[in-house]
This record gives sequence, structure tokens and C-alpha cells, in this order.
Amino acid sequence: MRRLAVLYLFLLLMVILTGCWNRTELNEIGLISALGIDRGENGWIVSYQLINPSTISSNAAGGGMSGGAGAPVHVFSSEGPTLREAIDVSYTETPRRLYFPHADVLILGKEAASKGIRDIIDFYWRNPNLRENVNVLVTNGLASEMLKQLIPPERLPGSAIANISRQTAKFNNNYPSIKMFELTRSLVSESHAAGVPQIELVEEFSSNKVESMDQLNKTSTPTKLRITGLAAFQKDRWIGLLTQDESFGISWLTDKVQFSTLSFPCPGENEPGLLSYQTNAANTKVKLMKEGDEYTFKVSVDVKGRVTETSCPTDLSNLSNLHAAEKEIQEVIKQHMLQGWEACKRLHVDLPHFADYIHRKYPEEWSQIKERWETEGIPSTRLVLQVTASISQTGMSQKAFEPDEN
Repeated sequence: MRRLAVLYLFLLLMVILTGCWNRTELNEIGLISALGIDRGENGWIVSYQLINPSTISSNAAGGGMSGGAGAPVHVFSSEGPTLREAIDVSYTETPRRLYFPHADVLILGKEAASKGIRDIIDFYWRNPNLRENVNVLVTNGLASEMLKQLIPPERLPGSAIANISRQTAKFNNNYPSIKMFELTRSLVSESHAAGVPQIELVEEFSSNKVESMDQLNKTSTPTKLRITGLAAFQKDRWIGLLTQDESFGISWLTDKVQFSTLSFPCPGENEPGLLSYQTNAANTKVKLMKEGDEYTFKVSVDVKGRVTETSCPTDLSNLSNLHAAEKEIQEVIKQHMLQGWEACKRLHVDLPHFADYIHRKYPEEWSQIKERWETEGIPSTRLVLQVTASISQTGMSQKAFEPDEN
């Protein structure tokens, strides 16, 4: 009995005294705020936006970003035949263990996106340290160049880029944002299509890039990062780009519009000026109808909002003028949706995911036409658009402001 008690005590001490054999100290970790993936001659090029903790802490203590404090991030790249090997190669130049769960954005270079991103998606879903809710964007050049840009007033450029994508999707809906799990779900759906925002470096005053902290001492930087289009992906490849109006139409067709602003000419004949309408609630419903071998989609949009600006002489307190303005809004929304669908026809890509409706309602018919959907189905599909718009508020003034000339 005594021997058994000693054995139990020995086992208990082993459990209590066992340390964290695989622990990693905080000063050994390199926090990654953003990732960029490009294609090179020898395979994949992975770029990292590594947070500089000493600079972040000094800036926080000093009350902001300063030219002498140093850059808040360090950007470097590594190359390999596979993504995993490219990441492993990075340890030949970084003294810290890379930590990816804090990465909030993934930027894909044009070459990588055009050749196919199936390896990238597979790599993300096989590695638990990579977040499936990371924001995905593409760029028309190199992803590594995008990671080098500082974005005032934010300290961390990676988080700033992710916030730009989120705020764009939330407040104007021109370019709907997409996360890795949403991208994967869209590409494995029956439509095999997805839209990814494109971010570019836009030159404002000169060709100087904002890669130095000294440039942030100016009131305006010479270049800015800006979302400029919606990249259309078919299966796993980038096949084309949608303009702002076309992308906005896709947002309406896919029920992704909540808060946005529409500008249109004044209601009435030959009236100069524009009127701005801000939506605060929108709902899109899609109904599939089949006539013979052709498919028609009835898209119904119900939108509510208010007038936020006008240079029109029209008196909006007059009910007929108010209804005329609502009709103008309806026509503008229809035009956007038609532009979006025409872009889908041009690129042979089903961004509204109409194929999923056919698959659910007519599974047998879908099995017969799915191989020809992009080439024959999309061009022959008709849209019937029905938009109901209402103006709930017109502001404190019913007419455009005009100074008293007397």
C-alpha cells in the first residue's frame, strides 16, 4: 500500500512540475498584420507585414506617429516552390517566429490571381494558424508593393487596408468585401464565381511612394491606396474587372446594399441640378421563372432612404414631385443592375449566383446544362427588374438653398 502511495505521489509530482516544453516567449514572436502573395519565376513569393512592437509602443507613448520613431512595420518577402516552403525560407532572414492569427488582410498579386488561387485556398484551410475570416483583396501589380505603403493616420497598414475594405462595403456598397471563407464558398458553389475588391496605388501629386515615415509629416501624401474595381473570379482564376457602376449593380443583385448614396438628375423636364438620395434600408429578392428552355429571374428591390442634398428647384413638399423623384431613384437602381448583369455576360461569369437558384429548383435540368452555363446559359438568361423606392425624409428645407438677391 505504501509503495502504491509513493507511486501516486510520484505521478502527481510529474504532472505538477511539468513545464511548457513547447512554449514561445513573447519577445520571440513576430506578429504579422498582413500577407501578400505573388507569383515568381521559381514559384510563390510570400510577403509579410511584420509589426515593429517597439515603434508601436513608442508612438503610443508619444501620442502619434513621428518621422524619427521608425516605421511601425517591416515588410520582407520569401520565395519557394510551395507556399509552405516559401514561409519556411523566411526564417533565413527573420529572428522571430512568425505569428499569423493577427493577419487581417490577404492581398493577391495579379500574376498569382490570374494563374489560379486553388493552392492558396487549400493552404489556408489546412493550416490552423491562418484565419479563414481574413479580408481578401487583389491588386493589379505586386502584392508586396501594397504592403509597403503607409496609410495615415493608422499605425498598422494591414489593419488600415482591411478597414478600408470593410468601410467601403458598409457605407457605399460599391465594392462588396469578401473574406476567405466567403471566397471559398462562392468558388465551390454551382456558379463557381466570386467578386474580390481590387486595391491600387493611386498617384495624387507625384510618383513618390509613401514608404518613409518622413513623408507622413506632410499634410497630404503623394500617393494613396484606393479600391478601384471588382475582380471577377471564375473557378480559381481572375478573368476580368468590373467598374464601380457594374460592381454596384452586383451589390444590388446580391442583396448587399444597406447604406449607400445615389445621385440623379432633378425630376422634371429641363431642370438643372442633381439630387442625392441616401439609402438606409434595402432588400433584394430573387424569383426564378422557367419558360421552355429559357430562365428568367425576377429581381425585386425594396429600398427606403432620405434626401441628403439637392440643387434642384423642385419643391419636394409637392406629392407629385416627390413621386417623380422616387421614380428617378428606381430607374437609377435598375440601370446599375443592368450594367452589372451586362458585365457578367461580357465576362461569362455568374457573380449574382443565379446558377444556385436553378440547381435548387430544377436539379435535373441543371445537371444537363451546367457544363454550358457560362457560355450559353448566362447570355440567354433574362432579368425582370422591379424596384420600389420611397423617400422617408427630405430634410428641413423642401427646396434647394437660394440666397436672397434683394
